[in-house]
Amino acid sequence: MEDKQIPIFVFNGLLESGKTVMIQRFLKNPQICDGKKILLILCEEGIEEYDEDFLKERNTTVVSFEEESDFTNAALEEIHRKHMPDVVVIEYNGMWKGLLPVEMRYPKEWQLVEVMTTVDASTFDSYSKNMRAIMVEQYKITDIVVFNRFNDTMDKIAYRSLIKAASINAQVVFEYEDGRIDTAFDASPFDLSQDEITVDDNDFGVFYFDVMDHADKYDGKTVCLRAMLVKLAGTKLPGFLAGRFAMTCCENDIQFISIYCKNNIKFKNKAWYHIEAKVVCVDASVYGEPSGEVLPALEVVSVKPASKPEQEIVTF
Repeated sequence: MEDKQIPIFVFNGLLESGKTVMIQRFLKNPQICDGKKILLILCEEGIEEYDEDFLKERNTTVVSFEEESDFTNAALEEIHRKHMPDVVVIEYNGMWKGLLPVEMRYPKEWQLVEVMTTVDASTFDSYSKNMRAIMVEQYKITDIVVFNRFNDTMDKIAYRSLIKAASINAQVVFEYEDGRIDTAFDASPFDLSQDEITVDDNDFGVFYFDVMDHADKYDGKTVCLRAMLVKLAGTKLPGFLAGRFAMTCCENDIQFISIYCKNNIKFKNKAWYHIEAKVVCVDASVYGEPSGEVLPALEVVSVKPASKPEQEIVTF
């Protein structure tokens, strides 16, 4: 019989982003924590402090790392032998190496289950401008992003799009200042009551992440947009790709975001076209993802040669 794996839950984010409050809520979760020996690893000293009586009540032992260089496999192995936890919770330092929580070689008995990133919505715009690379590196590894201190003057669609640009599978949650939580924001930036949707050049990135997230809402709609058409390589699938190059955080992080087009037409590879197409739902296996999920594809009706957009690279 295999040894039971010890789950690791990582809470990531910048200082004062709400990690400590989120962890305190997590420790109250009876399904995960009741009757368990919890190990809480702190990688920074936050503004919010943990109440010692609360930690004792939740059977939680705290271990701290002050320097990133001390956060090593050897140190974690020693901690495991000393404390033998049932559940591991890591409050990670958002200024340390962003990919470390998923690249770390943990003790063999431990298994990384979930990475949650907290974001202070009131400082999100400012940090996105001044610390974009650091923040995007966090989003790349996250399963859930929680925007706390949110209010309706803020742009949910823009915030969600930036997260999806870094990690398309990340779930985005908005928590209002009064405690209300929106875990299923699905408003579209386009009027889906219309049968035909025109996607402006500046809206291609927003369209891409919305249609990839909500293919069923676009199913049967006709879309008109400008895109680069690219021939498929290394596959027997018919069709081609329609997409744009997008910059998530910096010039070194440019990727081609594209939608699979099912039919075969004649076109010049890597040239720009105005296309009219119908959105249809296909199995995710078409994109090389596990079968079962639904993703969008395009059935192209017409293509017309086009010039490059004024801004060739999509930004968020």
